Order: sequence, then structure tokens, then C-alpha cells
Amino acid sequence: MLTSPTVGFVRTWQEESKRWTYTLTTLLGDWLNQAERQFGTRDRSWTILGIEVGGPRPVVWFPQYSQESRCVVIHLSDTCQSNEEQARFELSQEIVHLLTPNGGGAALNIEEGIATLFANLVGPRHVNAPSYVKVLGYVEELLKIDPEAIIKLRANSDRFQDFTPEFIQKRVTGVSDQLASDLCTPYRD
Repeated sequence: MLTSPTVGFVRTWQEESKRWTYTLTTLLGDWLNQAERQFGTRDRSWTILGIEVGGPRPVVWFPQYSQESRCVVIHLSDTCQSNEEQARFELSQEIVHLLTPNGGGAALNIEEGIATLFANLVGPRHVNAPSYVKVLGYVEELLKIDPEAIIKLRANSDRFQDFTPEFIQKRVTGVSDQLASDLCTPYRD
């Protein structure tokens, strides 16, 4: 049982703006809405339960309440208990994974690249881990070929994990064999 409060979950009234501050929960809603506008609607057959804090690293977790259970939780690292900026950073990186939850399988480079692109747009700082920067480069290359590529791809198959090199090349003209392959390779840290 948690004995100390976790930062990021307490809202405060801002007298000058006559508004409440955003919490991690309200940021999840706002950022998910932004991600849907930018990359296509989420799979609503999944129930987003919320955010948890604890553990060595951020992940999207899939609690199994029954065989038919389709629930997903964003799990942030222990560091986030006392560091709200880190919590916002980790949350921003996990939002895209809520668009098409994969039930626990490995994400493809295209999904991690899109997650990194989005985190860099909304998060408190840019993602700089080399493995994420690398997959971001693949996505940026795809978007140079066609700025609407992600929307086009998701309009034909919601789930990132179902993308294949052939699927991408059929729908986005000008994608090289190498780029299509790189985008569809399972992500590795």
C-alpha cells in the first residue's frame, strides 16, 4: 500500500487563470485526444484503466481479469513517485501505445517511432535515448515521403503490429524496401 503521495495526481486551483491545473490523469485524456487527431482514432474495444506508478521502467500493462478482458494501464517507473516532470515525460512516451494496444507483444519500430515523435511534441523534454532516436528517424523519413502516411496506413489497418513491409509499400508510394523493413522490425532497446 502506498504510504506517501505521488506527485502529478493532485490538482490545484490557479486563481489568475481561474482554472485547475492538469494532473497526469487529465494529461492522459488531453494527450490521447491529440494523438487520435494526429494519428487516427484508438481501438475503443480496449478499456483504459488509468496510470500506475512503481517498477523499474515505464510500460503499457494488460491486466487479465478474464479470458475476454481487454484492459490496459500505463505503468510509470518508481522515479515518477517524486518527480512530476519525469512522470509527464514517461506518460508522453506511452500515449501512442493506447491507440492500438497489442496485448503485450513487442511493438514494431513504426509504433515506437510514432510514440517518440508524439512525446517530443507534447512532453516536457525530448526523448534522447539512441534506440528511440533511431526509430524516430524511420518515421520522420516516412513522413517526408508522405506527411499523411500514418493516417493512410491506420485507415487500412488500425493495428501497428499488423503492418508489414508490403502493406506499407502498397499504401505509401515511394517507400524503399529498406525503410519498409526497418519500420516493421520489432523494436529493441
